[in-house]
Amino acid sequence: MSLLNVNDSLPAFLWATVRLLATEERPYSAEKAKALLVPPSIGGEKGGAFNDAVSTLEGLKLLTSHENGTLELVGAARNLTGKDYIEFVKVLRDAVLDRPVNTEIGANASQVGPRDLCRALSWFLTQDPTGPAFNWASVQQVQQGALSEEAGTLAVINDTRWARFTTWAPALGFAAAALATSNSANYLVPDCTRAVRQTIFSRWKPDATLTSAELLRGLREELPVLPGGEYSLAVGLPAPADMSAGPALSHALLRGSEEGWLTLERDADARNFLLVHDPDRPDSPRAYSTIKILKDLHV
Repeated sequence: MSLLNVNDSLPAFLWATVRLLATEERPYSAEKAKALLVPPSIGGEKGGAFNDAVSTLEGLKLLTSHENGTLELVGAARNLTGKDYIEFVKVLRDAVLDRPVNTEIGANASQVGPRDLCRALSWFLTQDPTGPAFNWASVQQVQQGALSEEAGTLAVINDTRWARFTTWAPALGFAAAALATSNSANYLVPDCTRAVRQTIFSRWKPDATLTSAELLRGLREELPVLPGGEYSLAVGLPAPADMSAGPALSHALLRGSEEGWLTLERDADARNFLLVHDPDRPDSPRAYSTIKILKDLHV
């Protein structure tokens, strides 16, 4: 399994497979599942797309194949009902970011497991979401030497993997498609708002009040591909300045404030301030000491 490899599955088919197995609520025949999801008329007799989905879910520790020919959801996927796509996204994102399947992510250039996707996400989230959208041509120019030599220097090694990244990154909430234009195919913006919002409401309850240090530490722990997070540092990307959110996370927090699911406040007597990049004043970041979690209006 290598999530950006052309031979591996994509989030939409993983969701279809998980949805079927979740609604059954018991081990389900692999042959029946294949016949339902990839009938010969659309998928060929071998059902390659189904086999790829099963293999990817197994690699992410979300599914197991039994010797009697049945499939069963395991781990966090066991609790899914198949009715809530947003909950599936959280489980999938957690599985992709899980530390046991990303060991030595910065020690070598291995493309096994979700390492290729996590390296690419780590690099992509160092970019400014308010700048020009990225396509493969611009990625090639900007990513040169972005990662350490041990991690492979390139975040995305070819155009095929970039095309798959443009599917995976938005699905996990770490990117948004560029506004539709005549030539916007495969253009992405590093907007991690959806991942940040879902993580905040998963980790903290509405009405919680956090210090800036608590928020930054918690988000980097849950989302180690954020600048300053474990994976980002491991692959050789520069850490933001002390208590700096960086452009991508700043964008997500400012959107949260504008959309009304958190407030950013400043206490002049506070010991720590979170520096939030504001594109309208790039040389003078905003400083906030306290973050209040409000109600999630996007459920």
